[in-house]
Parts: sequence; C-alpha cells; structure tokens
Amino acid sequence: MTRPHEHAGQLVAGLERLGAHVSVVPLIAVAELDDDGELRRLVEHGGHDWIVFTSTNAVAAVGSVVTQVRARIAAVGPATAAAVRALGVEPAFVPDRFAAAEIADGLEPLAGAYVLLPQSEIAERSFADGLRARGATVDVVDAYRTLEREPPASELVELGRADAILLASGSAARSLASLALSEAGAEPAEPRALVVCIGPSTAAVAQEVGLGVGIVAREATAEGMIQALVSHFQET
Repeated sequence: MTRPHEHAGQLVAGLERLGAHVSVVPLIAVAELDDDGELRRLVEHGGHDWIVFTSTNAVAAVGSVVTQVRARIAAVGPATAAAVRALGVEPAFVPDRFAAAEIADGLEPLAGAYVLLPQSEIAERSFADGLRARGATVDVVDAYRTLEREPPASELVELGRADAILLASGSAARSLASLALSEAGAEPAEPRALVVCIGPSTAAVAQEVGLGVGIVAREATAEGMIQALVSHFQET
C-alpha cells in the first residue's frame, strides 16, 4: 500500500480481513502550503456556487471555514464526503462513482456557474478544463503540496517482495517510477509485482511514466481496489 499511513487504514483493514499480508510503504507525503492566503481568500470571499473537493487532503486544507460559506459542496467519493461531514457540512452532491463526467453531471447546470476547485499543487487540470467546457468559471487553487518520498531500506525490502503494489494517485505512480529508475540506474525497472491503480486517471499516469498496469479498479475507492484484487486472484 503506497498511500501515506493516515490514509491507508480502511484499505489495509479490508485486505487483512481477507487474509492478505499488507505493508504500508508511502511513496508520497502531503505537506501544508508555505502560504495559504490565496486559498483562504477564495474560500471565504470568492462567491462560488460550488466548492468541489477531490480529496480528503483538500478538505483538511480548507478546514472549518467551509461552514461559513454559502457555496454548495461536492465531494468525489465516500471518504471525501465523510471528511466534509466531519466538519459539520452535508455535501450537496456525491457521485455514485468517481468519474469526471458523473461529477460534472451532478453539478449541472454549469453554464454561468462559479466553481472553486482546491487541489494539490501538482494535480492534473483536466477536470477543471472539463467543467469550463460546460460553461463554468473555475478557480483552481493550490490547497496542499504533494511530495515524493524515498522509502528507507527496510521498506524497500517490503516493496520488492510484494505480490501487488497499490497506487491511489498519479503522484504515487510517478514516485514508484522514479524509484524504479534510481534502482535501475538508467531505464525504469519494471516492478515484478502486479500494479493496481485506483482509477483510469491514475492508470494513465502510470502508463505515461512507463509502469505496466495490471488492473484498474472499476470504482475509485478503497472497496473498489479490494474487489479488483479479489477478482484478479480468484481468476489466477
């Protein structure tokens, strides 16, 4: 499991209940911005119709100030929705599955709407572009930093003997490819483990950086990844 420890609990517990041996080897770390003034200004005074949270990290970065705005809140999945509810706000929209088209459909009518999208500073901007194509005005604002993490030797051992490596973000995919490159010294070394991606956007990044994607979860959630692994190993 390559997520940071604080985000790995549900997935680890679910896999261990099924008898798997799970090692958490974070390949990314989340850090606060040096200056979050722009984020605060846009949340408090932007006058947006929607604030769309695409991760629990973005919810944590905005914090309780979200209770003071008139904007409707959208959360891209159950974990993100739970983080919003923990702040005392009920999301106005949570899609049945994490897919850009479904999220955009739930925000309609978007023509003339003002949308705030707090994201990692290195997040893909394709989702924002899709909202703009439907007529929305979108403010994309950095909410937190995502950093590559180089695991210590003991964790590299765990990574090397894994049967499956779970990637829950494009950032983790890039970090894994970078790690493979440094180990190989030249061309990226293909992990022998099955590479499991949480969704198509993560899979696209993994393929872009030269990783062979084994399976992609149908639902971009912890449960979706578990079901993908169960199906794979039942078939093999």
